[in-house]
Amino acid sequence: MNEQMLQDDQQLRKAFFNFLIPVMLANVLQSVGQVFAMFIVGRNLGVDALAAISAFFPFFFFLMAFAIGIGSGSSILVGQTFGAGNHAKMKEVVGVTLAFTTILSIAVAIFGGFFIEWILRFMQTPANILDMSISYAQILFFTLPIMFWYLVYTTFMRGVGDSKTPFLFLVISVVLNIVFLPPLVFGWLGLPAFGLNGAAYASVLSNLVTMILLLAYLHKTKHLLRFDKTILQHFKLKKDILTSLLKLAIPASISMVAISVAEIAVIGFVNGYGSDATAAYGVVNQVASYAQVPAMSIAIATSVFVAQALGANSTEMIKKIRQMGVRINYFLGGAIILIMYLFAEP
Repeated sequence: MNEQMLQDDQQLRKAFFNFLIPVMLANVLQSVGQVFAMFIVGRNLGVDALAAISAFFPFFFFLMAFAIGIGSGSSILVGQTFGAGNHAKMKEVVGVTLAFTTILSIAVAIFGGFFIEWILRFMQTPANILDMSISYAQILFFTLPIMFWYLVYTTFMRGVGDSKTPFLFLVISVVLNIVFLPPLVFGWLGLPAFGLNGAAYASVLSNLVTMILLLAYLHKTKHLLRFDKTILQHFKLKKDILTSLLKLAIPASISMVAISVAEIAVIGFVNGYGSDATAAYGVVNQVASYAQVPAMSIAIATSVFVAQALGANSTEMIKKIRQMGVRINYFLGGAIILIMYLFAEP
């Protein structure tokens, strides 16, 4: 009996790490892509361009918090239905979530796109970078539905325990962003030189191409979560599923909204010291984000495994997952923070 329990624990740890490692690598890779973009912008377009990105990002993250909350809630529901072996219900959850995500993303895009100037002024954005920041922000806001769909669809896949496929397509997205960035910023290959806006166009284009490739791949491999007629039939708002989704999504969104509101307050103070301070604050935040990677990755892995354990009615497994998640978080999180502290300057 003890030998069987030991084997079960080993299998659980192996499955947890097999899921966790691609998620963690995906978060690191995403940060690397963002750092590359900031490097290109800062080195070639100057401090003001870098400050223009940094000035609006806290508010952008505030609106993105809603998508992150929906993604967290949907991954739990998908994990529960998948763990229970109810694939029909799982596809219903996917269809309803996509419908709600579409409506929400359009509303957020319109709100952010039209009110960004007033919001940036309220945040005391320095006058010398205001126009650049507004133009850059509007491109990202008006194309937000693409980003929302891509974000939510990858969380569906993690909900069924597939973290490798989202990681592979994130690699594609980052590579595409790096490839698109210089031609659109500097006007290579006969393209217009969009300057800072080119960085926004590169981000949007890479997300769009990756999303199309992801859907095509799921369809070709006949993946359980492919966008088929069954999911399309449930592409509508259903009260019971929407209620369950919001019960899970709202608490997750509230925590992210609280963090982003604090960031908005801080950037308002920082902006008062001029665009150089705004740029410096943006760079530091980007580098510091690496310290958050372990905690974010472990949280995603833990929520998915707990959701599947709930679907399978395994209370004992939930306890084991909780203990494992906490221990790994202290070990990896502590190690990353120590490294960041010791090598902060270089």
